[in-house]
Amino acid sequence: MSTVRIVRKKFSFHFLIFIMGLYSFHSIAQDKTVRIVQITDPQFGFFDENSGFEKETIQYSEAISQINKLKPDFVVITGDFVNNSRDLNQIEEFKRITAGLNNEIPFYLSPGNHDLGQNPVKEDFDIYFSHYGEGNDRFAFEYNNSYFIGLNSVIIKSGTNKKEEREQFRWLKKRLKKAKSSDVIIVFTHYPFFINDFEEDITYSNQSKEERLKYFTLFEKYGVDAIFSGHLHNNAEAEHNGILMITTNSAGRPLGKAEPGYRLIELKDGIINTKYINLNP
Repeated sequence: MSTVRIVRKKFSFHFLIFIMGLYSFHSIAQDKTVRIVQITDPQFGFFDENSGFEKETIQYSEAISQINKLKPDFVVITGDFVNNSRDLNQIEEFKRITAGLNNEIPFYLSPGNHDLGQNPVKEDFDIYFSHYGEGNDRFAFEYNNSYFIGLNSVIIKSGTNKKEEREQFRWLKKRLKKAKSSDVIIVFTHYPFFINDFEEDITYSNQSKEERLKYFTLFEKYGVDAIFSGHLHNNAEAEHNGILMITTNSAGRPLGKAEPGYRLIELKDGIINTKYINLNP
């Protein structure tokens, strides 16, 4: 497992703790390694163009089995749970297998364009929430002095959900203010803000330059350390102004050279480690 980044803002915090005579308390608090699994784009129905989902069932079931053995602190599923947001069979199969996660492992959802639609309207949101739970298109919580945020990146990408995007942006600012003193701040989304270069042109697979600048200005202000996304169906790693932008390959049908799998993220003492794990190495 490679070390991706050392979080620089943490050293002053360590020094302050030492000066205050609370170093022993800090050591206890930071002794635990936080382990997170990001899994993305199982996309039931994609292999066989909505005529079935046998391959997705096999791969996603294997992923859940492996995750149960890893026993992470929690799991984040970053979108495209299914290929057709109106296909009840696809949705129920995704939910059935996800329910196989050990009850002691919480999981959080960040929807993809195949879950909400490219330009979702009220009916799309209503259908999504009816299947996955009201409000389950974003999340924010603190754990072991690290802070984790999941965004609905579909409404950022669409350009038509301006009201919803503005409301989410205000929500994000409030959460980042709470998170500012955390050792590590990580954001999860479906769409990557960019894939290889912050200045790259907009495509189907990334956010617009305008949105990148808007969100990264906020991320830099509040000290976000890394963003983990999906959507690409391939792996990619990049960085902008000290913020990691890591895109994780699909657990379902890949569209690049990477084999289907998921990502293990480990945090300890302000250091972020990540490792992509093939389902069938």
